[in-house]
Amino acid sequence: MRLLSYLHSRTSLFTKVLVANAAIVVLGAICAAFIATHFWNSQVHPPIWEFGLIAGGLAVSLGVNYALLRVAFRPLFTLHATLDKVRQGDLSARVPVVPGDPDIARVTEMANLMLDRLAEHRQAVAEQILRAQEEERKRIARELHDETSQSLTSIVVNLEAIEQLTGDSGIDEALRERLRLTKEVAQRTLDETRRLMMDLRPSVLDDLGLVPALRWFINHRVLPAGLEADFQVSGLNERLPEELETALFRIMQEAITNVVKHAKARTVIVRLYREREGITGLVIDDGQGFHVVHKVGRPARDRGLGLFGMQERAALVGGRIVVESAPGRGTTVRVTVPVRRGGDVR
Repeated sequence: MRLLSYLHSRTSLFTKVLVANAAIVVLGAICAAFIATHFWNSQVHPPIWEFGLIAGGLAVSLGVNYALLRVAFRPLFTLHATLDKVRQGDLSARVPVVPGDPDIARVTEMANLMLDRLAEHRQAVAEQILRAQEEERKRIARELHDETSQSLTSIVVNLEAIEQLTGDSGIDEALRERLRLTKEVAQRTLDETRRLMMDLRPSVLDDLGLVPALRWFINHRVLPAGLEADFQVSGLNERLPEELETALFRIMQEAITNVVKHAKARTVIVRLYREREGITGLVIDDGQGFHVVHKVGRPARDRGLGLFGMQERAALVGGRIVVESAPGRGTTVRVTVPVRRGGDVR
């Protein structure tokens, strides 16, 4: 009993039905052979041709049984393949409708409905998370501006005043040098705090929009790193919805940052233009490149937060990201998001 229970739990439904039908066919063939030999009493040699006929019929029966079961169970195989894609992270996969079988049609409908609800729930949760993330970025940037930045500015100003007051006095040279170094450290900390504020939530994005924010980011991140930058914009003469500007800025910011940090490139080309299907952003570099299949084809948890975050943000506004790269041939990141007239997201 334990063996049967173990086999039952480890065997698929298709295999169970196939084995059951095959057992019936084989049992019928054995019975036919037994009858043929039991009632044989007039020949000297066994009826070889009858056994051959039985064996041929058995093979044909098993083949037909297998083929019919494969056709009958194809919807279940398709359902399994679709759910496996979902398990691997492709939440856009849906079970194709198989006509002619009401039971399978109901199962397919319910599975697709569950996948639709799952995708809606996932998108809603992701929207809340990203919205909360942006709000937290704004809050931290305000705190840095109102508290930390102001305090550091006061320290720098006071140090400059002390330095001026002690300029003509007979203060020890070592103490004067220590004062100068302290002022430099405070100034560097202030500059780094301002840079961090702008990275968290650049005010130019809220005040002026996507294009000036990207231009500011390139001037303050790409050029100081020693890279040549070519930034061109076409067809964007008006502000976009806030969520669309934020998504595009964060995606292109991450792509540009990857070029600066990892690509070992000399030039980066940034394009932003409106097409019939929406707005397209391009980030192209001449760096070392990488194997796209090895990187992008990994499960979401293994891709790294950068690429995963870019894909999430693009999906939330109905867009998509395409990454093209090869070792030694640079990398191209293309993001496309749909828009209606007037800038509304489709």
